[in-house]
Amino acid sequence: MVLPTALLAHLHDLTVSIGDDDQDFDDTLLALTTALRSTATSYCGFQLTIVENEWQVTLAAFTDGHDVSAETSLRLPLGMVSPTVDGESRVVFYAGVAGAFTDLAADLSHALGGVPVDQQLSAADNADPGGPRVDGHRRVIELDTDLPLLSRVSQLTGLAELTVLNRAIGMLIQQGHDTEQARQVLRQEATAAGVEPHVYAARMVRQ
Repeated sequence: MVLPTALLAHLHDLTVSIGDDDQDFDDTLLALTTALRSTATSYCGFQLTIVENEWQVTLAAFTDGHDVSAETSLRLPLGMVSPTVDGESRVVFYAGVAGAFTDLAADLSHALGGVPVDQQLSAADNADPGGPRVDGHRRVIELDTDLPLLSRVSQLTGLAELTVLNRAIGMLIQQGHDTEQARQVLRQEATAAGVEPHVYAARMVRQ
């Protein structure tokens, strides 16, 4: 399997394995990291962001050597990897040598059917409504738009809150709502209670 295809496969597997069996998750994370190091020897980590039920789960996984600054980044919208994920979901890879991801960006563009590669987009560029889009979001690979990297702490955040949200939505579905109605009811009741949806969801689950 050629690198871009293998990398996309590992990324898809990692996206769907968050919160599942720890061994499968660890194996997938190792495979993805190995693939990235094979294309950029200065690779130093990534941040994977998954949005579900309007809640953000972020996995940050960085290598040792915190004194080495990230000099380049590559952002890939996860909607191009798996059409089932929210359009805000994304992964950002980091490396310590400028230009380390130039070839990878071109290879990924080809593997994904020729999606554009943009470099150092300004805020105005990011707000530009033009260009190919997925669920209202730009369908582009972006180089160096996520610099400077402010933290290199490896961690997984947001998963506990998402689990509670999903349980509460499941309870509402059992009461006869369809999935979208359940999400809307949860948001409305949380707003009426003056709390965030995940806080209200936790109250529901404890009842």
